[in-house]
Amino acid sequence: MDEKGNEYVVCRGSVCKSLTGIDDKTAFEALENHVHLLDCINQKEAKQLESIGFDLGKALLASLKFTYPDKNFYVFVTIHIGGSFIIRFHQKWEGEPAYINPDDFKNHKKEKIIMFQG
Repeated sequence: MDEKGNEYVVCRGSVCKSLTGIDDKTAFEALENHVHLLDCINQKEAKQLESIGFDLGKALLASLKFTYPDKNFYVFVTIHIGGSFIIRFHQKWEGEPAYINPDDFKNHKKEKIIMFQG
């Protein structure tokens, strides 16, 4: 919890040492809860990773909801050809938009964002 009483949810491996002065709670959690699963993804792998990413995203959201039933979350799976396969999450913070808007990537040929919320 920070000095204002905000309870953050971060991955067990987080190295954050202080919660003082966080202005953007969404960005803080999204960056702390950002895990690269694979790097240097090619086009063939990207297609295969879509179904894996869908299952991982659903499983992570279900786990978060089970562990924190009173909180709501966004989970994002990013598949970037030539880049990385990433999963990240953050809480739905009042007055703050989601960290990523998947609609911004609808016509992007090298990057796909899958979003889950609940």
